[in-house]
Amino acid sequence: MGAALIQEGRPIAFASKSMTETESRYANIERELLAVVFALERFHTYVYGKHVTIFSDHKPLENIQYKNLAKAPPMLQRLLLRIQPYNTAIVHKPGKDMIFADYLSRVNPTPGEEIELDAVIHQVSISDEKYNAMKEETAKDTELACLKSQIIVGWPDEAKEVPQAIKKYWSMRDYLSVENGLILKNSSIVIPENMQNFILEKIHEGHQGIEKCQLRARNSVFGLE
Repeated sequence: MGAALIQEGRPIAFASKSMTETESRYANIERELLAVVFALERFHTYVYGKHVTIFSDHKPLENIQYKNLAKAPPMLQRLLLRIQPYNTAIVHKPGKDMIFADYLSRVNPTPGEEIELDAVIHQVSISDEKYNAMKEETAKDTELACLKSQIIVGWPDEAKEVPQAIKKYWSMRDYLSVENGLILKNSSIVIPENMQNFILEKIHEGHQGIEKCQLRARNSVFGLE
């Protein structure tokens, strides 16, 4: 899946991710709507509370946004519910005119490729060394390793089937994803416990006021007290 955030004809941010094996088996309309959900949740910091026009090369999406939820299949119901918090209009646009998103949906990630996290990385600047350390700590953190595996294989239908160590993430499961070894909640990185002090220091750089620091933390990372 690929998405580009455009303002007045200029790209602001890009995002892409591979579908899980389960998602790849969705019906075509479900995969297309999933891509819309992915874009909205990834760019939440930018688009929430604003009117957003979504361009898609899948024409049936123009009508699906007006579909009666009660008459929609269960999967479409869940996806449509995730779109409801946003003020959107879905408009059909031929694929040949959607260069950015089409490319992002087809490109194969390569080792060392930078994660598409404009909304996160520009707020808390870290070196490549620390970025790689964060991925390593995520892999070594028992809780996050379990969470990452659960996200990749997909969540069960009931909370009781979730491992005890990650039950606290059940309520936010629809907002979690894995990108290049990191776990994201919407557009915020879930920080491994061993890296939290370092990230807090980065957030407080510049001697900003406490309220501004708290806002910056909420917009950038998840998992800090």
